[in-house]
Amino acid sequence: MAKKFIRKLIDVEIKLGFLHIPAVGIELMPEKGGRITVVIDGKENKLTYNAKHKRVFGLVRWYKKHNTHVSDEVVFEKRGSKFTLSFKNKTQETPLKEAETLVDISGLSSQAKGDIVEERIKELIVLQGQGLLSVYRPVTDTQGVDLVVTKAGMFQPIFLQIKGRFNVAKVGFFLMDINKKTFTPHHSYFVVGAYFNPQKMEIDENVLLVPSLEVAKGTVVKSKRGESLRIQNHLSPDSQGRWAPFLIKKTDLANKLLEKFEEMARYIK
Repeated sequence: MAKKFIRKLIDVEIKLGFLHIPAVGIELMPEKGGRITVVIDGKENKLTYNAKHKRVFGLVRWYKKHNTHVSDEVVFEKRGSKFTLSFKNKTQETPLKEAETLVDISGLSSQAKGDIVEERIKELIVLQGQGLLSVYRPVTDTQGVDLVVTKAGMFQPIFLQIKGRFNVAKVGFFLMDINKKTFTPHHSYFVVGAYFNPQKMEIDENVLLVPSLEVAKGTVVKSKRGESLRIQNHLSPDSQGRWAPFLIKKTDLANKLLEKFEEMARYIK
C-alpha cells in the first residue's frame, strides 16, 4: 500500500534543488541518510537523503525542467523500497508578491518565534509612543513578564506578557494559555496576544490587550505541565467572543498603554 505526503515548495528548495521532508513524512524515510531510489518522470534516480536535516537532494534539473514556482505542490510517495516524485495540480505561475513573502518557519523553535513577536511589539510601542515610552526586557522571564514599559517622568512601569501565535490562519481563531503557576494578577500587568503572519512577515492588524485581572477570570485548563488560564477569540474586528472587548488595532497599542499610565498616575497621587 502506498504512503505519501504533499509539500508546498518554498523558494530555497527550488534554488538549491532539494525537498524538505516534513514531520508527517519522516516515518516514510530511512533512519540513516544515504542514497535512495526515486522514480521521477518514469525514470529511476539515485538521490541523496540527509537524515539530519530531513532533505532529499538532487532535484535542480527536475525543478528547472518543469519551470517550478514557489507554492507548487509536490507529491512524495513511497512504494516498497522506492519513492516517487510528481507534481499535484502544478501552477504555471505564482504572483510575485506571494513568491517573495512565502517563508518556511518549520525550523524555528518556539523560543525564536516568541522573540520575533516580542521584537515586533517592542518596535510598535517605541515607534508609536510619541517619544514618551521606553521598553526593556527582563534578564529572566520566570515571573511571566516579557517586556517592561516605562513612561518618561513616571516611575511606575507597566509589565507585559507577550503571547505570539503563527498558526491562527489555519485554526481560525487565536488561542493562548498563560501558565497559572507564574501568573500574578496586578493592575499594572497585561497580556498581549498577537498573530504573526509568516507571508506578510508582520503581526496581524489586531491584537489582544488583556488586563491580568481579567485574565485571572479565564478558563482553567490542565495538562502535564500544570494548570493554565486559557484565552481564545477570533481576531476579526467584528468578533463577539468573550475576549472581544480587549481586541484593539496594533496601531493603537501605544496609545492604550499611555492611557493606562494616566490612570495609574491618578491612583498613585
